[in-house]
Amino acid sequence: MKKKLIFVFFTFISTNILCQNKTVIDEQVLTNGKLIRLTSFYSNDENKHYAIELINRFSDDTIVNYIDSIQHAHCSPPNSILFVNDSTGFFTESGGCYASYDWLFRTTDRGKTWKHIKTGSRTYGNPALCRLNNSTFYMFTELKGIIIWDFKEGKLTYSLTSDGGINWKTNSQDIVVNTRINEIHNITYSADGQVTLECGEKYIVEGDRKKVTIIQSNNFGNSFNELK
Repeated sequence: MKKKLIFVFFTFISTNILCQNKTVIDEQVLTNGKLIRLTSFYSNDENKHYAIELINRFSDDTIVNYIDSIQHAHCSPPNSILFVNDSTGFFTESGGCYASYDWLFRTTDRGKTWKHIKTGSRTYGNPALCRLNNSTFYMFTELKGIIIWDFKEGKLTYSLTSDGGINWKTNSQDIVVNTRINEIHNITYSADGQVTLECGEKYIVEGDRKKVTIIQSNNFGNSFNELK
């Protein structure tokens, strides 16, 4: 009588990997068409974890790298990602229990490891603007990037990097004379070095919004001017 061979495979799943209720926090489509996602989930140890998913939408291949080497404050979770290519990217954390955190983390290996980056200076003007995320942080190229910190009493405060986000230098520039124009309503960026800020007076309801003032840079944030 022939004996049957039975193969039994055991799969060991880390508590950090067995996830439930995955949430997509932010996502980005690279120029090559690949999709990158920042996700959060609760594992079977009831703790919240985060991961970077790199998805090839043409072949359905997915790489998942868990952000488990960084301890995240409960009140300052990751809120956005920005990758400049398949390997180099950033995620931001902002807020904090006392609104005191603005943290930038950088990876060069698709999110396997992360390094905390000191961004230079935090200001305390518009609370929404002080929070670091992909509305206020942008990389034009692999080397050049900008963080818009604050616009108050006609002065714009921002930081620039020219070495891929490793080091940042904070600048302040007086731009408009009308100091009542002290709130940024929207920021747009382009890879060719243009930054456009729509600024105006503070308003509560849409009907109270006044005419906006456009402030723009065409040289990667090295200087800004009010458009007349």
